[in-house]
Amino acid sequence: MKKQKLQFLCGVIAMIGFTACSDTNDVAGDVTQQEGYVTTIQVTAAADKAAQAGTRALKPNANNQIESEWKSGDKMFIYDIADNDNSNEANYSLVTMAANSSNKQKADFTGEVKTLSPMKATDDLAFFYPGTAVEGEKTVEQVNPKVEKETGTGGVNLQYHTSENPSTNKKYGIRSTVSLDMKKQDGTLATIDQKFDYNWGIAKPVEIKNNDGQKVAKTEVTLNRKVTIWGMKFLASSSIGQIKNIDSVKINGLRSYDVLNLKDGNFVGTSDEKEYMITLANKDKSKIQLEKDYVWVAFLAEDALTNFTITVYTQGGVYTKTASKIFETGYDYRSNITVEKVTPQPYVTVNNVKWATGNFIHYKKGSQEYWGIAPAQWWISNYGDNPSAANNLNNKPQSYSGLGSQFWHINNSGGYSITSDDLDLFRWGDIDNALNLTSDTYLYGTNFILAGKYFKGRGVSSSTNNRSEAKYGDIVRYWTDNGNHNYHYEYPSREQLHDLLDPQKTNTIMPAYCYTDKGSKVYGAFFSDDVFAGVSGKKNFPTGKKLWKYQDVTGLVLANKGLFLPITGRTEDYSRKVVYRYLGKGSEFYGLYMASHCTAISHGTVIKFGSFGADFSSQTKNQGCPIRPIYVGPAITGTPPVTDAASFAPFSRIIDATGRKY
Repeated sequence: MKKQKLQFLCGVIAMIGFTACSDTNDVAGDVTQQEGYVTTIQVTAAADKAAQAGTRALKPNANNQIESEWKSGDKMFIYDIADNDNSNEANYSLVTMAANSSNKQKADFTGEVKTLSPMKATDDLAFFYPGTAVEGEKTVEQVNPKVEKETGTGGVNLQYHTSENPSTNKKYGIRSTVSLDMKKQDGTLATIDQKFDYNWGIAKPVEIKNNDGQKVAKTEVTLNRKVTIWGMKFLASSSIGQIKNIDSVKINGLRSYDVLNLKDGNFVGTSDEKEYMITLANKDKSKIQLEKDYVWVAFLAEDALTNFTITVYTQGGVYTKTASKIFETGYDYRSNITVEKVTPQPYVTVNNVKWATGNFIHYKKGSQEYWGIAPAQWWISNYGDNPSAANNLNNKPQSYSGLGSQFWHINNSGGYSITSDDLDLFRWGDIDNALNLTSDTYLYGTNFILAGKYFKGRGVSSSTNNRSEAKYGDIVRYWTDNGNHNYHYEYPSREQLHDLLDPQKTNTIMPAYCYTDKGSKVYGAFFSDDVFAGVSGKKNFPTGKKLWKYQDVTGLVLANKGLFLPITGRTEDYSRKVVYRYLGKGSEFYGLYMASHCTAISHGTVIKFGSFGADFSSQTKNQGCPIRPIYVGPAITGTPPVTDAASFAPFSRIIDATGRKY
């Protein structure tokens, strides 16, 4: 690995205005105009003796160390701190390297800098590289230096910087704080060059003088690299060797989003807004282009031991690796990483509880019918569909703001009709009438535990051990212990659900989302025994109505590193109408998971998490709620049999006997 620091020599020349030309100019000095002052700037950039030349054209040498040199067209942007966040400019001022003006030691940049007031010798000029990060698909954008505080119902208490786009909102101009967004990359050094190799520096003009009626200034600045670059070579078993045909890579645990203060180069993002997940993929879904057999990523290092999980997607299967490594800012690293193929597991362990790897569902496709554990933790009914006529409410068709039932609405109000062929919500204790969504049947009982029990009637006095007699009871046990399933499950207890929301017992409680096989997102909560940067030891719910707090945990879920509970809302009492699932504009939404314990004849215990709630409460048994079962089968030794969902043909895009795909 090698750390680089770059020194830039800058000369500021010729203050001129953009106003209309005049035949004469009798007064030497500054030319003012409505939008500020324009300075033509020439920057001579050079590397100090301890560093390599430049930060561009990143290439691995024979030892796979990163070398770089200036390239024609390189850009930086400059912000005059004296503008004090009052500028009305829509874009930062760019300087560009002139053609044929560089060697390995220095390069000349030219351009114009627009400032609110005339540039002075006491001004601090902030330099940021690469300037291309604020062009096209921006990875750097200005944000409000003032921290926004959001409080509200249910204990919402968030702090974050709001994004500002002056091209669409003329109220705002360029600011001294910028967001650095590294969440989506393509695994190549060329793109890191252009969009993610963040360098910052600050300097004052050391000389300002008039030259033929124009101001001339000179300065020197050293840029400090704010990122770390990592080359990863993936190895599988000895029979496979290196993995080269890679569709995408997901990395959880590396800081990928923060806010930089251009005044001092410090990161000022709040704990609510920092993010720790990166996806490496091409937009056209082509294979990642390897360079010297490596996939490359840039990120914001913690300068400390960092836990991470890597997920590698290929046509031949999905591979994973969880490890720890010390990463330091400004260094480049190369690693050979041995990954293991992901195989379907019947459960995931959190708080010593063996949770099913999916909600309990009923799914029917043509003549094929499935009762049991969903094929993926993120599965919800109609997860990747547009609404059909069967989902209309009161003959009113659904609109949608995204793919999947979490984004269906009528006039921005959530609510749709669920069908029994794709069902993930169930009344408490009802078995016989579970597919009759408008029935008012449920199991009676007060201060009673349902798990693993069957009943011939609605009263708990009608218990039976004969499955064929069961009309009420634990529907999960009923369908997973029917002789046709490899694994057996039942309702979770009140304590098992409650412990998930206790930060003293669950190391990670995280608003999160997963990508599905159809490319849609499903939002929910992620719970894990593992410790993840930025989220551990915190109560991260409620989240308010914004979805920005939710982070991608697709790779973690696929690698069985934690429990993901989707936000499904619930049905109204004895109704097909689903409420509180819609995640669109201004809506309230939550997950509401019912335990095996009931508090009264008509009420049972639930946990609730979402926009305005993170608590335990009692809810009516007449409403349909999701169920995340627990595994209660025998201990698994040796190679486990395939999961039941893997044997159901309609799920083959998601999971099959060879492995889990999504």
